Amino acid sequence: MTEQDPFDAADRCRRQAIELISAAADTGRLAPLTEAVGLLLRAARLDPGRGGLYASDLGAAFTYQFEFTGDVDALRRAVTAHRAALRDEPDNPRRRSNLGLCLTRWFEQTDDLDHLAEAVDLLRTSAAATSPDHPKHASYQSNLGLALTRWCERTGERASAEESLAAHTAAVHTVRGTPATAAAMLANLGTARMVAFRCTGEKQLLGEAVEAFRDAVRLVPDEHPHAAGCAAGLGYALSAAAVAAGDTALLVEAIRVLRTVVGDVPAEEPDGPLYRSQLAEALRVSYAWTGDTVALEESIARRREAIMFLPAAHPDRLRFRADLALALRNRFEHQPEPAALHEARDLLHEVVRDAPGDHPERVKWLADLANVLHRLGTHERDAEVLAEAADLLRQAAATVDPAHPDRFMHLANLGAVLVSALDLEWSPATYTDAVAALSQAARHPAVAADASLNLGLAHLARIGHGDPEQPRLAAIDAFTVAAEAPTASARMGTTAAVHLGRLHLLANDPAAALTAFTTALERLDLVAWRGLHRDDQERQLVEFSGLGRDAAACAIAVGDPDRALAVSEQGRGVLLGQILDVRGDDETLRRESPDLADELRDLHDAIDSATGSLTDRSPATGAVLDRQPLVVRRDEVLARIRSRPGLKRFLLAPDVAALRPAASAGPIVTVNVTDQRCDALSTTTASTLVVPLPDLTAEAATRYANTFVAAVNANTWGTNETIRDTLAWLWDTITAPVLDHLDLLGAARAPLPYLWWVPTGPLSVLPLHAAGHHGSRDGDDQSALHRVASSYAPSLRLLAHVQHQRPSDGPPALVVAVDSPSDRLASVRTEAEAVAAALTAPVVRLSDGDATRARVVHSLTGSGRAHFACHARTDPASPSDSRLDLADGPLRIRDIAALRVPRGNLAYLSACTTALGSGRLPDETIHLSSAFQVAGFPTVIGTLWRVPDKPTAEMATAIYAALATHTPARAVNLAARQARDRYRDNPYEWAAFVHSGPEKEPAGDRPRPPATGRKSTDR
Repeated sequence: MTEQDPFDAADRCRRQAIELISAAADTGRLAPLTEAVGLLLRAARLDPGRGGLYASDLGAAFTYQFEFTGDVDALRRAVTAHRAALRDEPDNPRRRSNLGLCLTRWFEQTDDLDHLAEAVDLLRTSAAATSPDHPKHASYQSNLGLALTRWCERTGERASAEESLAAHTAAVHTVRGTPATAAAMLANLGTARMVAFRCTGEKQLLGEAVEAFRDAVRLVPDEHPHAAGCAAGLGYALSAAAVAAGDTALLVEAIRVLRTVVGDVPAEEPDGPLYRSQLAEALRVSYAWTGDTVALEESIARRREAIMFLPAAHPDRLRFRADLALALRNRFEHQPEPAALHEARDLLHEVVRDAPGDHPERVKWLADLANVLHRLGTHERDAEVLAEAADLLRQAAATVDPAHPDRFMHLANLGAVLVSALDLEWSPATYTDAVAALSQAARHPAVAADASLNLGLAHLARIGHGDPEQPRLAAIDAFTVAAEAPTASARMGTTAAVHLGRLHLLANDPAAALTAFTTALERLDLVAWRGLHRDDQERQLVEFSGLGRDAAACAIAVGDPDRALAVSEQGRGVLLGQILDVRGDDETLRRESPDLADELRDLHDAIDSATGSLTDRSPATGAVLDRQPLVVRRDEVLARIRSRPGLKRFLLAPDVAALRPAASAGPIVTVNVTDQRCDALSTTTASTLVVPLPDLTAEAATRYANTFVAAVNANTWGTNETIRDTLAWLWDTITAPVLDHLDLLGAARAPLPYLWWVPTGPLSVLPLHAAGHHGSRDGDDQSALHRVASSYAPSLRLLAHVQHQRPSDGPPALVVAVDSPSDRLASVRTEAEAVAAALTAPVVRLSDGDATRARVVHSLTGSGRAHFACHARTDPASPSDSRLDLADGPLRIRDIAALRVPRGNLAYLSACTTALGSGRLPDETIHLSSAFQVAGFPTVIGTLWRVPDKPTAEMATAIYAALATHTPARAVNLAARQARDRYRDNPYEWAAFVHSGPEKEPAGDRPRPPATGRKSTDR
């Protein structure tokens, strides 16, 4: 063995180790690093004279070990190794840069600012020691930029942000090597731009950050270890850019990108918690904008997961816990249970306690705590808690630079707290403080909408204290700004417009009120955005219940009945209208642009597929988030379609002229109930006329509706007396004046003329078709049943839609009969047999255990007629969950409305409350009957309350007998009159049955009269 052998062996070990480190860097595999460490330790023993060289290589191996595993001990060993290497050559720029980078990573794990300051000094000297043509210049600049980015994050120092951007820009311009290396440099530049935006508030930096991350994603190979980080950076930048611009499309893209990253990177990997936190924030913003509670619940779950897998000493735990508190506060906003607020408050108290006094986010966390206390104080009506919240926000606003956007946000939140305090107790000083804070906040465009809305509310609070005119005018100005602000969410802008309309009504200015209410109505479709889950759409619309009625009353007041009808239609059946949009007739579009017609059809099919059943509310299904990008694409396609000649109003709400043909067989009467005034709008093919109803008030309608519903639900000895009183009141105040206006109170006509009722508000639960005086001594001249054959229409638009359907002969009939072991319907089979015998078409019968949801749905889609004899349930809190009870579970409204029945004719729902909607959303007419119409059955027979079995079976007998010679509306009318003749004092058993749909006879042969048994249990 020669004297050179140890040196040669050490050199071979080092070369092999470097190859292994390079392979690990490219593949992300840990095993080569372990082998490389062993080789380098052996080389150091063989050749102690070059210990600094081997220490530098060991530092690199240990650094990669840390990056791949998150092992802080590996990072500590890397720092030790790089310090040893630097001691050997103190002026070596490469070794200074390596140690500086490791110290930056050490700061990220420990929040040790001294180590970060040392890193910045080392990295500045290493970057300055090389020229742009040096092969390591880009790497040294990038490492310097990273340390400065962290310094800016930690201290908020603007100069460090500018220096960081300069270093990263230099790195990108001089980078050499593989595409993955260039991608890493671009990603670092994107991160620096994000941090600089947070420090300076300069929005263009966000767009530049997105651009850098997009370039990085394009460059990095899919399988490279940097790929996930580049994609996550893009998602995070897109989310921030979306918030700054109010751009839903950017947010949807951000969620898609981050969801992919989270799916690829397990939570236990070093960056797994960070990626989950970024996705969680994008999901929380989605909730804040759209009310999507599925997104919010997933956001909370992702935040908890991120905290669980983050090392206990990691400085990001402060931020992660604060972010979780924010999401919990959001949960309280839609589900007001104090437990969420209490947890959020406790989390933020801990964060504020643990955060260093100079932490740049401490002020933000103080403000977050104040906002949680705001909700808590408002909910518990605790003035002391609100005062504490206000003090914290004053402190936050005073701490921030006067020109920084955060200061205006803190002032806006302070004003909101003070407005809540005014709601508890009027105070001139509080009012003055609120107006001052909100007026300042409204100057910044980012919070102008929110601040202006609360400023208007502050002035509203003043109206009851002193001269009302000045605060009324000030409130109008503030609400106008909020309603027109481009950054206002749909809900916020709509809320402001509604307040604006009500203020104009206070001044007896219905024309101005109509303009404001119309602005609000035009946004309802966005409030109930199609990308939301149906439950969230309903929840959003509840806040604006009655808006269309108020607008219609204003239009009547200014003498414009056509516009009254238009705005009434615009404000009702919003969700039904969205379904009709998806299924609309595209013949005109197909003639003009077949390609666009195909693209839109494919999107509608995809939206329906993404919607699915929607009975599963679990965030894991992802149905809502799958649907959202499809809805965004649909909006883009619709914008292209409407830009074409002749298609400006494609799939927009039809105008009155387009609705008039729906009245070809008889007038359509919309009964409009508001606090301002109550009227009927009688629509014919020629005109819309106003029928004043001076004896009807909203207060009386609500009182009668509540009493009526309580009575029919209780079904006691006094129920029929309440029903008779209600029917008499309906006749005197509504039906008789309407029929008199239509010249239908004279001698009864044969056949009876048709009339459609469109009840609104509290009237939606009342039987207008059966109005009259039905006592034993009363004749038939004061009975709607003997004057007109009534039908109901959820909306004129839906009536027009079903009238255009072309039912066909030949499809089989479906007859479903389901008994209930717990609430017996022992004779439903007898009824089903009688109905099947009466039908001349082929019959598919599904009884009891055979009547599963899957089999019923499969048979429905191919049926012409359908008859259900079973239990039905109405869910007032969640109307789309109202259901038919089948053998293996519920068939819900949301499932039925999603069906497409191409040859449907008539559905008879012989069950309880199948035509009863929700009191929370009376003008949405969400009930089983309307769901069957949307699915493809133009004509539906249903019930308004829980009907006992015996009269249900008798009515089925009578209606099917009448169908042999009458159209469905007249058949229901005839059966009701016959039952009234027998049980005049018992309207509970004959007034509940209603018809919805066109007047024409459904396709197919008329049924034979059935015979059926008697029953006694409620359905």
